[in-house]
Amino acid sequence: MPKLPVRDVPTTLVTGSLGVGKTTAILDLFAHRPADGRWAVLVNEFGRVGIDGALMQGDGVAVREVPGGCICCTAGLSLRIGLVRLLREVRPDRLLIEPTGLAHPAAILDALGRPGLREAVSRRATITLVDPRRSLEGPFEADDPFPDQVGVADVLVANRCDEADAARLAAWQREAEALFPRKMAIATTTFGKLDPQWLELAPGERAVTSTGHHHESGEAGEAPPAPGVSTRLASSSGGVATCGWIRPRSEVFERAALEDTLQALVRPGRALPRGALRLKGVFRTPGRWLGVDATAEEVRWRPAAWRSDSRFEIIAPAEPPPQWDLVEAAVLSALWTP
Repeated sequence: MPKLPVRDVPTTLVTGSLGVGKTTAILDLFAHRPADGRWAVLVNEFGRVGIDGALMQGDGVAVREVPGGCICCTAGLSLRIGLVRLLREVRPDRLLIEPTGLAHPAAILDALGRPGLREAVSRRATITLVDPRRSLEGPFEADDPFPDQVGVADVLVANRCDEADAARLAAWQREAEALFPRKMAIATTTFGKLDPQWLELAPGERAVTSTGHHHESGEAGEAPPAPGVSTRLASSSGGVATCGWIRPRSEVFERAALEDTLQALVRPGRALPRGALRLKGVFRTPGRWLGVDATAEEVRWRPAAWRSDSRFEIIAPAEPPPQWDLVEAAVLSALWTP
């Protein structure tokens, strides 16, 4: 593929299931485009007759369609070809990508991070729209893209909230706040109205205050983790201590060594004198991202759609005090060296 000019075009992925309101949300964002701004949208529809692209046409907005399939398939070839053409022809100030609701978006984020595209785009926070009437906890059918769409979200937005009752909205909020990794922002809205400030968020940043229906994740007083920089946040309350780590996306962990390390950590030892009550994490390993959920009895692994960084969190008895430095050193000993 010909090399693209290095432009660092701010690029936002707007994903979600079929019919959840992605196109409406993007149209709403257009209303906040600067008068002299040159925006571009790459739209993927599963059918062969493109409709969304026709709806988005307007002054100052260039739309390119990839119809008739899913841009996350075939190693992202359709995405790469479509993006190269769009960036060369339009040279936009900002890029939005709307994949089909049938897409597994983690593959799109992987493609954006590969040589040839990563030099041309500057990825912003992924925005996922969901219907709040659908549970975030499953069960899910095999190959259902919904859990991946939720998993990659930096900003998780419940759209069409006028169609859900108060009890369901409250349940959705609890489910969203319990997700790991925690979201940068959790919001509810109607008619696809999004906070345009989310377009400026880089993965790993704390969400800005919104004037809409918006919940900022994280505890009061936490320092916002800087993108690409390791962060450690610890606290203790009610006889329980917790500590979480965020590591740069560039770091890769060796799977076998990491599994041995985590299995040792959850049991009583020097680092955690009484073992771990719970360990959750998502790690980048060679060739794939993995989520882990562990107790002293079991360590469970699963594929993860998260792509922003590696992060893990441990909950343990507060006495005797956990030795977080030893925990960190143990986990970092599993870093992969090519």
